Amino acid sequence: MSINTVQKTFAAIDRKISRAFSFLLIAGGIIMTLTVVLQVLLRYVFKLPLFGLEEFSRLVAIWIYFMGAVFSTRDDNHVQGGVADKYITNERARLFLRTGVWVLCLFTCGLFLFHSGTYSWWIYGTGERTTGLWWPRIISVSSMFFGAFFMAVYSLANTVKYLTKALHYKHDHQRSFP
Repeated sequence: MSINTVQKTFAAIDRKISRAFSFLLIAGGIIMTLTVVLQVLLRYVFKLPLFGLEEFSRLVAIWIYFMGAVFSTRDDNHVQGGVADKYITNERARLFLRTGVWVLCLFTCGLFLFHSGTYSWWIYGTGERTTGLWWPRIISVSSMFFGAFFMAVYSLANTVKYLTKALHYKHDHQRSFP
């Protein structure tokens, strides 16, 4: 199996994951918005709050949060300081710096994955339930593990991407300024 085949396979899987996450993010945003508006109307206009709606909204919101974190990691558009780019003018050095940053992100995501997995496993073992609707807490807690897993995968992919670019970098003399 060639490296080109592997890259195409991973790209196809990534596209499917991206489409699924996009759909879930949009659906989750719509559901969360509707449930919050419904709760406000029921509570403050009709004086008849619906039990459990806030808990459901929080559940959807936490999943949206971690899916957004996964997208941010995937697209490399999380909050970053651009100070180094101002002082490092060599493009290859910038690529190696980005690789180092992604190695640190990968390490951090690995720690997050370990601890969220440990906590999720513990919550699953206790059978703990939510206070309002008595849903298994693993439903909300597993969002951390889900997010950490995919953030680690995309951190690894970004590390490989920037390292490959840095190692194969060729200076373009036509683009350089005098």
